[in-house]
Amino acid sequence: MIATSLRYLKDFVHAQFCYQLFITPTYAPIPKEYRAFARQACEFLQKQRSELLQFTEPRHHVIHRFSQKDNPHAKKILITHGWMSRAAYMARFIHSLRQQGYDIYALDFPAHGEAKGFQLTWIEAVSILQKTMNQLGPFYGVIGHSFGGSMLLNALILGSQYPEWKIEKEPDRVILLASPTRMRTPVRRFAQQLKLTSKGYSMLQQVFRDETLIDLRRLDYRHYIAEAQTPFLCIHGTNDTAITPKESIIFCKHY
Repeated sequence: MIATSLRYLKDFVHAQFCYQLFITPTYAPIPKEYRAFARQACEFLQKQRSELLQFTEPRHHVIHRFSQKDNPHAKKILITHGWMSRAAYMARFIHSLRQQGYDIYALDFPAHGEAKGFQLTWIEAVSILQKTMNQLGPFYGVIGHSFGGSMLLNALILGSQYPEWKIEKEPDRVILLASPTRMRTPVRRFAQQLKLTSKGYSMLQQVFRDETLIDLRRLDYRHYIAEAQTPFLCIHGTNDTAITPKESIIFCKHY
């Protein structure tokens, strides 16, 4: 009886610790060969942006806007970065698309880039995207890298099922760059890395359910693609070891 209780307590604490670690970006030092790029990218954003929009709900986040001064009606593009990344690291996309005449909105999620904070839950990220698309859109296109792309997809999935998550005008185009298309993929991978037991993994899943108050089964993209009309382009490196290319392949087959 005591041994069983101790195992349960160990799994419970381990699952809680994993969740807190999962929602906390832990930044490693930038490799030497990328430091010059990182510095130049940050300088580019600060010097070239038209304005910096700051928001406090659900957590502090910022949007770097690169407008077209000679064309106030230019088509809008929303760009979202990956986990432990920032808008600045999407600088080449921003520069190229701006040169092509688009009005660019590049997001720094909470606890990333110039945004304040230490943690970010996926439901907060989705809420931010839903509000951004409704308040600053409509967007001609959205581009998301890794985590950012996954959150864009989740925003569209929830918006197709729940009135409170509705997106007033979906983007005309969506591009996902090496993005997990199923929420369970990064969670399962993270649990394996931290060596959670099967019981601990179940507890971790329950923590996600408790924190989001949404049936996670509703995040299956099949609920969205059955009636979706928006064209998707999935770009994925064949040697990606973080998020397997199967994520994009399977999604595109179903879509």
